[in-house]
Amino acid sequence: MSKIDYKSHKVIKGISANSGIAIGKVVCIDNKGRKVHPNIITESEVEVHLKAFRNGRELLVQELSGMLDYLDPSSSAIIETQKQIVLDSEVERRVESIIKDELLSGDYAIYKTFCDFIERLKESGSELFRQRIVDLENLRDRFIDIICKDEQGVTIEKGTILVTKELSPTELVALHSEGLIGLVMERSGVTSHAALIAQSLEIPCIVSAKNATAKALNTTGVLDGKEGLLILDPEEELLDTYKAKLQKLKNTQKRLLKNISEPSHTKSGTEFFLSANVEFESELTQLKKYNASNIGLLRTEGLIFSNRIAFQEQIKFYESVLSSTDGWVTFRLFDVGGDKLSDKIPEEANPFLGWRGIRMLLDEKHLLETQLKALLICAGKNKGRVKILVPMISVEEEILQLKQVISELQNYLVHSGHAIDEDIALGAMIEVPSAALNAENLAKHLDFMSIGTNDLTQYTMAVDRGNEKICSLYQQYHPSLWKLIKITSEAASKTNTEITVCGELAGNVLGGCGLFGLGIKNLSMISNAIPKVKEELISHSDSEFIELAESFLEASNTTQIKEIFEDWRIY
Repeated sequence: MSKIDYKSHKVIKGISANSGIAIGKVVCIDNKGRKVHPNIITESEVEVHLKAFRNGRELLVQELSGMLDYLDPSSSAIIETQKQIVLDSEVERRVESIIKDELLSGDYAIYKTFCDFIERLKESGSELFRQRIVDLENLRDRFIDIICKDEQGVTIEKGTILVTKELSPTELVALHSEGLIGLVMERSGVTSHAALIAQSLEIPCIVSAKNATAKALNTTGVLDGKEGLLILDPEEELLDTYKAKLQKLKNTQKRLLKNISEPSHTKSGTEFFLSANVEFESELTQLKKYNASNIGLLRTEGLIFSNRIAFQEQIKFYESVLSSTDGWVTFRLFDVGGDKLSDKIPEEANPFLGWRGIRMLLDEKHLLETQLKALLICAGKNKGRVKILVPMISVEEEILQLKQVISELQNYLVHSGHAIDEDIALGAMIEVPSAALNAENLAKHLDFMSIGTNDLTQYTMAVDRGNEKICSLYQQYHPSLWKLIKITSEAASKTNTEITVCGELAGNVLGGCGLFGLGIKNLSMISNAIPKVKEELISHSDSEFIELAESFLEASNTTQIKEIFEDWRIY
């Protein structure tokens, strides 16, 4: 695709969030968030507004529930979380307090409650939480629409490529049911919920497309998700080229699913392991479909977001995950920036470099110990199947402090009559340069290391990937990243420490091939990425992968690496 001449065409450029090709009518929507001003009510009107709030909540939950039947598990999990937010007792308490105590209207009470939560998320150092802001904004606006009986919404025709500033998960699901085939967003990042759902629904998607809504025309367009391009009013020759490419992609998808049951060996006979990244319980049903026997990354932050951090709630969740698979599960400790939607969280000038991950957990002992106790009890019932992964490790002392906490909790549980797994595996996320450069020393205290390429890219390139102005500098293929990965891989080899990669890099064919060439044979990714990575790995010899990785290390920029890979595949 990169060799096609686009100079004679009007092209909107962005960042690829999901590959694929869509050909259809381009529709532009300049969606703006709702603003609600305080409206004072009388004592006699309080009950009316409370009733409107409760009825509106019920209708919104029904609306969200209706989407669940339509979605696959990975997408329905996101909608299920939104239901939990709407039904959250804290949301109910705050809204009703504003209506009853401050004598303000129900629509404003909802608006104020959600805006307060959104502000705290904006201050968060957690990429996961910050990417959920648009979700909350959409829930807020839809909630208000319902109680105000404002049913104005966006409708599209079947075969539409939508260009908009940003889109919420619920909006995307609704529009997909109407026939949406492609999505271009001015804002949002590759980890936004809209982008994740687009991946799940196999909708070509590009994000961070600057001024897209101003440039878009209501005309025929071709969306090239892989290249991050929307081509407006393409000439017939170019259109025919893309039609042929689209048919080829459809044939490829059929072949990938057919090959998923093939043995996981390279042409040289070397075994590799492809595991799944999981965030929501409903994603667990995808494991068998894509032949993923292990979970290489289980994100636990959703428990905080859905207010399920009580001891028994955690045990219930962890046991549910373990019962879904016969393999091992890597549970990552809460990877948040102290953003528990609590008033005690101090405002930070740079939360990404602040109080988050293990730094926060070592200070918040009760939160840490509750999670560890729940995990240790589950590990005692499932020996050899529970791994604990520690986020945001930057220095050796953090590992030593955590190991001391784990040891003390294990002794406590034994004396309390609980069975434990004395050999429970402890690993660290390698996601900051200091950890990668010092990996050999860190590995001496660990059973495994897991490279989180998303944050490692962010910290190495000094780029907030959620910042639209500089997100083009978020380059996960950059040579500097490959060099840090090589250092980490060599450290693992020297110390005989297990190593895996669980970031986005593992879930694409370029990344998977390069990582294998650097000696990393354990990769964890979203479930539906497994077929394409597997096909590429079983199609080449070990020496070919090593040669490819070496060429990546010698490259000077990201463009070169992409070109090297394409030439390598053709050859």
